[in-house]
Order: sequence, then C-alpha cells, then structure tokens
Amino acid sequence: MKAAVPLFFGHWLSAWGDRMWQFATPVLFMDIFLDTLAPAALYGVAVYTVCVFGIPAAGAWIDRQERLRVMRITFIVNNLCVVGSACLMPALSNAVLSQDWGPELVYAVFAGIILLGCVGEVMNQAQTLALERDWVPTMCDGDSALLTHLNTTMRRIDLSAKILAPTMVGVVLQYAAHDSSSRVLVGAVLLGGFHAVAWPLEVLCANAVYAAHEGTLEVREHRHEDGTTHAHKHGIREHFHREHLDSACEQLHHDHDTAHREGIAHRHSEFHHEDHRHTTVEVHHPGEGLQELPTILLSARKDEAPVGCCTAFGREVVAAIDRVKLFFGHRVAGASVAYCFLYMTVIDNGSLMTAYLQWRGVPPSYLGASRGVGAVFGMGGTFLFPLVTGCFGGRFRQTGLVAVWLFWLLLLPSALSFLWYGESRISDYSVIGCMIISRVGLWMFDLAETQVMQEDVEPRHRATLNSVQTSLFQALFVLIQIGGLCFHKPQQFEALVYWSVLSVLCSAVIYTGWYLRGAGASSLAPLETPLAPNA
Repeated sequence: MKAAVPLFFGHWLSAWGDRMWQFATPVLFMDIFLDTLAPAALYGVAVYTVCVFGIPAAGAWIDRQERLRVMRITFIVNNLCVVGSACLMPALSNAVLSQDWGPELVYAVFAGIILLGCVGEVMNQAQTLALERDWVPTMCDGDSALLTHLNTTMRRIDLSAKILAPTMVGVVLQYAAHDSSSRVLVGAVLLGGFHAVAWPLEVLCANAVYAAHEGTLEVREHRHEDGTTHAHKHGIREHFHREHLDSACEQLHHDHDTAHREGIAHRHSEFHHEDHRHTTVEVHHPGEGLQELPTILLSARKDEAPVGCCTAFGREVVAAIDRVKLFFGHRVAGASVAYCFLYMTVIDNGSLMTAYLQWRGVPPSYLGASRGVGAVFGMGGTFLFPLVTGCFGGRFRQTGLVAVWLFWLLLLPSALSFLWYGESRISDYSVIGCMIISRVGLWMFDLAETQVMQEDVEPRHRATLNSVQTSLFQALFVLIQIGGLCFHKPQQFEALVYWSVLSVLCSAVIYTGWYLRGAGASSLAPLETPLAPNA
C-alpha cells in the first residue's frame, strides 16, 4: 500500500503519547493526593462524561468535513491540551503538598486539568475514529484482506506502544525522582515535551498519507432525504440541486405573490442552481417604497430562518436522538454493545487499578512492566486472529465469539482470588496476572468487532455510528468510575473486581445472542438494503 510508512509512524506517535498519558495520570494523582482513589476516579468520570455527549457530535462533524482538515485540527488541539495539563500538574502538586495555597486555588488548578483533559480526550477519540474507522477502510476500497492486514498491523503498533511507553515512564518516575513532588515534575516534563514534538510530525505524516491517496480520501458520499446519493470533494457543505430548487422556487414565488396581495413586508430572494443562493436585503412595504426595517424573511428553506439558542439546542437534541436511533436500529448494534461492555471494568491497568496497586505497595516499574507484558500477550492475540479466522473459513464474527468467551474465562480467577484470599499479595498478583493473560482474548475480539464496524457500516455513516459506539463505551466506563467514587477506599477495590468480571460476562452473552440470532450472517446483506431494527 502507498504511504504505509507515514501511516504507521504517525499512528505510532499518537499511540505512544496516548499510552504515556493514560499510565502517568493516575500515578501522578496518587503522588499528589495520598491514600485516596477519589481524584483519579473524579478525573475519569468528568473526562469520559464529556466524551459521552461530545463524541457523537464529533462523529457527525467528521462525516461532513474534509478528511485532512479533521486530522490537522484534532492533532493540534489534543497535543496542546496534554501540554497544558502537564504544565498544571507541578502547580497542583506544589499547592497540595506544600499547603501554601488556599483550597480555592487547588480546586481551580484541578478543574483546569480536568477541562483540558476533557477537550483533549474528545479530540483524541475523534482522531482515532477518523483514522481507524474512516481513512483506513476508505483507502482499502473494499479489499478485505488488505483491511485485515492494516487493522492487525495498527493493533500491533498500539500494543508495542503499550509495552514500551508505560514501562519507560514507570522506570523514569522510579529512578529519576526520589520524592512525590519531583516525580510529578519529571513526569510533567516528559509528557509535555513528547507531545510538543509529536504534533508537527503527526501532521506531516497525515499530509503524506492524504497526498498518496487523495483520489479516494478527498471524496465524501452524501445522501439527500429523497434517497439520491452522490459524492462531494473536500467535505460536505450545505447546497442545493436543480431538481430540489425547482419546487423551492415555485414555493418562494407563491409566497412572494401572497405577500404583495396581503400587504406583508418581505425580502426578495434569488435562487441559483449551483451550490448557493443570494438574498437581497431591501424590504418592501406596499405603497411606501423601500424601507430599511426588516420584518419577515420569506425563504424556500424554513430551517434557514434565524433561531434562538433554545431552538438550536432542541435541534441538537433531536439530532443526537436520531444518531442513537440509527445506531440501535443498525444490524451491527448487538456486536457493538457487547464490545462497549468490555469498558466497564477495572481489570485493565487503568487509573483505578494502577492507583490501587500503587497503594498496595507494588512498585511503579512493576506496574509499567505489567502493561508491557500484557501488551505482548495482546500482540499474540493479533497474530492468532488471522489464524483462527482462517480456520473458520474467513468468518471473523465467529472468531469474535470464541475470543470474548476466552477473555471472560481468563479474567475469572482474579475475582476468585479476592473471594478466597481477600486483600493480599496473592490477590494483587492474581489481578495483574489475569489482566496480562486475558489480553489475548481481548485483542482478538477487538479486531473482530473493528472489522464488523468497518465492513458492515455504510461509508456515509461510519464516523456517526462509530462515534455513538465510542460514546456508549465511554458512558459505561463512566459508570465504573462512579463505582470508584462510591467505593473510593482502596480496601473496597474488591467490589469493583466483581463488577468487572460480571460486565465481561454480560458482553459475552450479548455477543452470543447477536451471533446466534443470525445478525452475524445477515450483516453480509447488501449495505443499501433497508435495515430493520437489530434482529
């Protein structure tokens, strides 16, 4: 494939920075706020709650915009937000540990970190959606084998970053600093410096990939309400077509004649059959000539009239509801919901698990290394996925069925260790061990579900449906973070482990029901056929 090197290198930069930030944030919060999981949980709840509502709108925006413009905007905003957060971390550490600042300033700095985290995470997820769920399938142009190759390669890049980035950060924090405040400072410099250097390189890589595939990436499919479909270059903008304008102009002339007969003040509008219209601003009052006071704007399109903020908000709510209906009415909904349930877990080396194990006295280098070893097992899953799929005759949906049950079975001993031994070294390392080994099933299922969302979703709906999926799994992630606030004492972490294993079991049951009801087979139907609700 053309421009494979810049594609993979840009993806590696993004994945490396993301993995560094995911690992460092809970560790730095635990160095600042001692003996409590609440700040890390509150940060997660705030960030991912914003993502629940922001990402679907971002997905709809991605579907309309020029692809390269989307990548440039998301790269710069995401990296600037991380740099800003890295600058505020030492200030927060100084405020809390030295106790020289008042509580108002502490809350203000913490709120600033949360705000930057919210914006940065939305942009990070938007960039991931645009690249993995839109650019990659568009460049493959229906070549399923090439799509599988790109998906597995990019997952291996993700996992290599997951192996090396947390390990590197953990080693640096453990050996380059010997107290909490210096660890926060070193971590902030490391994170901020990397992202400051990364964003221009990411933009250059995106430019190179776009230039190599401009013929396919510059075109976006658009569909009118009457069912006509055509393509646009450089994003989808508001426009008219001759067949739509004819009826619009007839209505406009009718309204114009009525206004004259009834003495209604009005404006004159002139339609053209390109992609825009012109509107003159003179206002007529019968018998009085031209007046400057505008009263009624007659338009062929009612939705172009000025609206208040309440009306605009109402339209956004209706649009959000329509996106959700589209998602749950689509044939991929069952597989997607099952995937989303996998995010309602703490056995993932996320902020809550990292903070708990650090409280239990597990060294940061061990925590970073556990992420790396887990990524090695996950990479093994990316090699197993094409092999198992080949054994099933290319039926990757069946591979997903095997993978999700394997994932649950490998996580189950972590809950049993807490049930039998409680809070102990055995349960500490059982959780770590189960997390590591279970990555095989997780990443196999991730690849299967990713290919479902790439192949079985219409191009014009890719970003929209994938953004609703992202919003749903962020909502479920927020639920487990709220659980972290409810069970904020480290001694209560056991309850979150049971919750997590139950969530993965629900995922396996949902995917099995979707597969056995024939949804996996029906997804092979032509994409343009009318879609019944998920059956």
